[in-house]
Amino acid sequence: MAYEKDALEQKLLDVAEAQLFRHGYKALNLNDVAREAGISKVTLYKVVENKYALAEKVVRRFLAQADAEMSTLLAGSLPLEEKLRRGVQLLAALYLRMDKRFLSDLQSSLPALWQLIDDTRKGREQALAALFAKAQRAGVVRADVDAGLLAASLLVLVRGIFQPAFFITHDVSTERAGEMIVQLVLHGALTEAE
Repeated sequence: MAYEKDALEQKLLDVAEAQLFRHGYKALNLNDVAREAGISKVTLYKVVENKYALAEKVVRRFLAQADAEMSTLLAGSLPLEEKLRRGVQLLAALYLRMDKRFLSDLQSSLPALWQLIDDTRKGREQALAALFAKAQRAGVVRADVDAGLLAASLLVLVRGIFQPAFFITHDVSTERAGEMIVQLVLHGALTEAE
């Protein structure tokens, strides 16, 4: 019985996530979620109390999955450049799942969930800054570079580029965009010869 409820909850979260991330919180409709999940609205209310509770469960699950993947990557033994390459790919995949309407709705309509996302982002930024500081101590990253600013710059580039609108107007693959971000962050854009 508990397994069935867990499976039902995961199905509801999958359906709600797809709708929420593409159409935003304001457009999320519990009738549509129930119908797409193949259950009645009464059954839906046995799993979640209301629309907000469903959105909160979706966001918390999403953040937990993303945090686990990023933590595993950053704690691993890969070289810095490969960690960054894979980290950018991971972040890109996460950002591309979310539409601007979803993020806008969260910020305006669900400030507590927006704060949760922002706190998670700040934690990832701190983890990246620590990774860059460690690389500085090992002589891999220049000592004159601010590790915190480098981490923030990387995340700003990822957030700014990995949006569907960017890829509609630019003839570049997500892989190439991610590679360019890593190269810019690690190597800059200028040649050493002047």
